[in-house]
Parts: sequence; structure tokens; C-alpha cells
Amino acid sequence: MTENKKVLFDPGYAPLVIDSIGQVGYTYYMFSAIPNLKLKRLNFPMTFKKIERLLKVNVSFYLGCLLWANFISKFSDCEIEGNKLLGEDAKEEEYTSEISFLIDFLEKDFPRDCKYYMNKEYLPDEKYLKILKTYKDFLIINKGFVSCSNTNQIKMPENIKPFDEKNGEVVNSIIQKAIKDKDLAELFEVYDLIF
Repeated sequence: MTENKKVLFDPGYAPLVIDSIGQVGYTYYMFSAIPNLKLKRLNFPMTFKKIERLLKVNVSFYLGCLLWANFISKFSDCEIEGNKLLGEDAKEEEYTSEISFLIDFLEKDFPRDCKYYMNKEYLPDEKYLKILKTYKDFLIINKGFVSCSNTNQIKMPENIKPFDEKNGEVVNSIIQKAIKDKDLAELFEVYDLIF
């Protein structure tokens, strides 16, 4: 991985999440577009299950990004290969919009609608919110990665624990296994090593 002082920007997550990122908002929008209140009540349990699955994939991906960045940041002065965001001209609200939506959705919209349409209390998983809020900070301090071409330029949020060599290898092995198994939720096994 550090051969010729290069590391990958993405260890292999993209193909696993390409159909899921952004889909929470789209699914919610489609549900909101149903004009009839009775139909909304009938459809909400299915929408709820779909959104729960999509949230798990999305949050697992953001956890994976934090884990990977923390892992590769320990390699000093390595070129980061495959950063497709490099050189883009992006404003903060553009690169944080999806993550901001998910945070608001989990804290406000989803609990409100669960109460209204299913008469059920929904409490978002605290791990999900911690990951999303930390990832948003991560995006902001790294300015959306538009100028991140070297591991020395990666900045990690203050609440992230740096990996020692042993934990770094454990995390990398879980990352590789999750990618091979095509199940990013496996990354939650090492949640406590980063938070």
C-alpha cells in the first residue's frame, strides 16, 4: 500500500455504496410526495424499513471513511491516489449538504414522522449521530478534500483517537474484510478503536 509512497483515497468502498449514497433523501422525498394521508400511513412502515437499511449503509460508509483516513494519515508524506475531488471548486455547503441532511433527518424528520405515521417513538442510534457529526467536521477541516493530495495534509477531528500500530493493523484488516464481504456494517466492530 505504501509502495512508492502512495496510498489509495478509497480502499474499495465506492462500488459498495454507489447506489445508496443520497438515497435516504430521495426515498424520503418520494414518500413525502404521496398526496393522500391514508396512503402515507399505509406506506410508511415499508419506507421506514428501506430508510433504516439505507441509513445503515450510509453511516457505515462514513465510518469507513473516517477509519481509512485515520489509518493512512499515519503514513508520512505519501501521495494519495484516486482523489477525484482534487482541484474541484466546491463551497462548504456543497460538500456538507448530504451529511447535514442526514443529521437533521435523524434528529428531527424521521423521529417526527415515526411518531405521526406509526405512533412509534424513534430514537436515532447515538453511534450514527456521532459518526455523522464527526464526518461533517472532518469534511470541513479538510475543505472537502479538494486540495488533499498527500497524507501529511489529512486533518482528523479532535474526538478521533489516533491508531497505534497494532490498532491500525486491526482496523485495516477489518476494512479489507468488510470490502471483501461487501458488508460495510462490519466496520462497526472497530467503532470503539476510533471513538
